[in-house]
Amino acid sequence: MDAEFFSVEHTHTQLDLAPPVEQQPEQPEQPGPTLPTVTVVAEGLSKSFRFAGEVIQAVDEVSFAFTEGQFIAILGPSGCGKSTLLYLLGGLDKPTSGELLIDGVDVKKLSGGQEHRFRRQKLGFVFQSFHLIPGLTALENVMLPMELKGGMTNADLHERAHTLLRRVGLDENRHTHKPGKLSGGQQQRVAIARALANNPRVILADEPTGNVDSRNGKLIIQLLKQLAEQGRTVIVVTHDRSIAEVADVRMEMEDGQIKTMENYVRPINSRSLPQKQKKGRKR
Repeated sequence: MDAEFFSVEHTHTQLDLAPPVEQQPEQPEQPGPTLPTVTVVAEGLSKSFRFAGEVIQAVDEVSFAFTEGQFIAILGPSGCGKSTLLYLLGGLDKPTSGELLIDGVDVKKLSGGQEHRFRRQKLGFVFQSFHLIPGLTALENVMLPMELKGGMTNADLHERAHTLLRRVGLDENRHTHKPGKLSGGQQQRVAIARALANNPRVILADEPTGNVDSRNGKLIIQLLKQLAEQGRTVIVVTHDRSIAEVADVRMEMEDGQIKTMENYVRPINSRSLPQKQKKGRKR
């Protein structure tokens, strides 16, 4: 009897009498902050040509990645390669080597009509000399890219063109004026409105304040900065230091290479592009 009692008591001492722990439901992972979309990726981008029997390296293996919402200023002395780089980004010239993606498009693989569609749909251009069509009014110049793209009624074309011209600050009574009747600052506003016509992700500007006075130059800079703040990637080639002062990233070029990149951090969601093995080249 005693032995039996001790056996039971001993068994009880081995029991875990603590209350059961309730299983906590798994907490769903909290989503992190949304990363800005990468719109421009260049890897080892180069452009060379021959002049007087010598190979000139206009752009020499530059690499970078930019996102929506960034305002980038490319600076450097004349002949440093900054305008050539802008033409490469815009598909206006072909790189000799390297890789380039603009808003997900592999620019090197484009040909013929594909290049034209790419520029109309993905890019907006702003030039120093405006490049407006003299025989068209301001309104018609802005409507033209949309007409070429197609898919809009005439009423919609007019409404969007008027809206864009108002957005860049051109008075309503100037919308029907031809370029010859507009000041340099007004013409550049029309050019910016035209660049926005097809709602591109990337704006490329070549010396946009070069042919306007200082007052209008400041207004043009404000407009370009606002476009970046609205979610576009704005890349400006310039000698104008006042543009560099408000840029998010300042790239200095020299002899076709990137000398410095102030405030540049490569986006963590940008992927490096595979590059083909290149043979040695003359320098």
